[in-house]
Amino acid sequence: MLLVLAGCERTPVQAQESPAVAPEPAAAPAAASTAPAADTAAGLTDRDGKPVPVLPFDTRELSTSAVALGELPFFSLPQGYAPQNSASKRAWARFPFRIGDGVHWAEGPSWSARIVADSDVADKTFSALEVQRNFDGVLAAAGGHKVFEGKLLRDIYYGPQLEDEIGGGFIDAVNLDQEAATTVYVVRQADRTVWVQLAVDSNGAGLMVLDEVPFKATAQWSDSFPHLGLPAGYAERNAPQKRDFDAFPFWNGERFEQVEGRTWAQDFDKDEHAYSVHEVRRNLEAMMAQAGGRKVFDGRIPREAADGVPQAVKAAYSHAAGFSWQDYDTEVYQVDLADGRQLWVHARLEYLSAGWVVVERKGFTQTAALLPADALKKQLDSAGRVAIQVNFATDKADILPTSEPQLAQVLELLRADPSLKLSIEGHTDNSGAAAHNRSLSEARAASVVAALAGKGIAAERLQAAGFGADKPVADNGSEEGRARNRRVELVKR
Repeated sequence: MLLVLAGCERTPVQAQESPAVAPEPAAAPAAASTAPAADTAAGLTDRDGKPVPVLPFDTRELSTSAVALGELPFFSLPQGYAPQNSASKRAWARFPFRIGDGVHWAEGPSWSARIVADSDVADKTFSALEVQRNFDGVLAAAGGHKVFEGKLLRDIYYGPQLEDEIGGGFIDAVNLDQEAATTVYVVRQADRTVWVQLAVDSNGAGLMVLDEVPFKATAQWSDSFPHLGLPAGYAERNAPQKRDFDAFPFWNGERFEQVEGRTWAQDFDKDEHAYSVHEVRRNLEAMMAQAGGRKVFDGRIPREAADGVPQAVKAAYSHAAGFSWQDYDTEVYQVDLADGRQLWVHARLEYLSAGWVVVERKGFTQTAALLPADALKKQLDSAGRVAIQVNFATDKADILPTSEPQLAQVLELLRADPSLKLSIEGHTDNSGAAAHNRSLSEARAASVVAALAGKGIAAERLQAAGFGADKPVADNGSEEGRARNRRVELVKR
C-alpha cells in the first residue's frame, strides 16, 4: 500500500495514482560520488578516526515536483508501524545525509524517529522490506529522487565532531546496525527541498525528514545589556547570573584573553525532543551579524588549555560554560558597539542545553570604603563583629597590596586596646563546591592573622576560622548579595 502525502503519522490512505510530476528513474547509488570534490575543511572523522568526506550536492539539477505536501513529516507511516519513542520535531536543525562515500549537510525544520511495529496492533512483526517498499512508493509518488542507496555506516555519526549533535540528538534515526540498508531521497519543489533518510535493519528503521527552507531567526539582538535574546521556545534552566564586575577568559584560538567588566551568564534549553544545538547556533550567528560582531573562535578549546582554567572560574560560570570546556563546541565573538563599548560573547553549544557568557568590557570602579579604626571599634562594641575590606588574589589566600590601608586600621585598633582579642573569620558566596569554599575561607582568614602577627600583634590575641558559604548575610541570588557574602569579619572574643 502506498501512503498519502500528509502530516498524519498513523493513518495510511491510498495514494494518488498520477502525481503532478512523474518521478525520474532512481539515481545509481554511486552517482553522488561524481559530484565536485569533497569539502575537507570540515575535518569530520568517524568513530575510528577515519576521514568522512563532506560532499556538495546541487539539488537544482533535480527536476521539480508540484505534488502538494502537508505538514512535516509530510508522509504517514505504513499501516501497523509507529515511532518507538516520541518523535523529535525540531524547529531548526542540521543533519549530514549519506551521499556517495560521505555525507552532505542540509538544514531546516526536521522530524526524526525510530520506527517499529506498533505495539497496539496484535501480532504485528517488523518487516524491513515492508517499510522500505512503502517509502520507495510514497517518495516516488511525491516526485522524489533517490540520491543514495548503500550502508548507513553508523560510526560516521559517532565520530568526535558529530557524536553529541547527531549521534545523540538524532539517536533514533542513526542508532542502527553499521550495515543497515540506507536510502536517501530528495523532493525538490519551488519553495522547498525535502530530504528523507531511511535506514532499516532487522529490528527497526531510523527515519529522518528535513524541510530545507531559508532560515528565519527567532532570537533578537537588544540595545540593552546583555543584548542577546533566546530563540523561540527556549527557556532558562537556572536564574541568570549578573556580576557588576568580574573577569572571564575568552579563547581566541591561541590563548585565553582575560576580559574584565560587567558579566552575564545564562544557560537555557528546550524540550529534549525539540532542542537543537544548530538552532541556537544559527540564531546566535544572526544576532552577531545584526550587531556587526566579529567571530574570534569557532570550534573546541584544546584540552590542555581548558584544563588550565582555574576551577574557581569554572565553578562561578558552571551553569553557562560548564566544567569541561573542551567537551563542547564553542563560539567566541567580539562586538564593538557604536557608542564605543566592547562586548565579548562565549557560547557553549551542547547536545541538550546551551549557555553563554557576555562581558561588557570596562574598568574597575571601587565601591568599598576604608573603615577607620574608630569606626571598627564602634561597630565591634555595638554588634560584636564588623566586616573589613580585604582583597585576595583570585581563588587564592594571597592578600593584595590594595588591602594594606585597611589592615593598617585593624593594627591601630589592636594596638589601642591591648586587651582586645579577635577571631578573624572568612566567608564566601555559594559559587563553587562547598568544601573548596570552606578551605579557601579558612586559608584567607589565616593569611590575615599572619599579616597582623607579622606586624607585632601577639598570636594568642588572634584566631582564624573559615565558614565558606555557610553564614550568608544576603541573598546569593543576586550579584549584590554575593558580593556582601564574600567578606572577612573581625569578631570580638
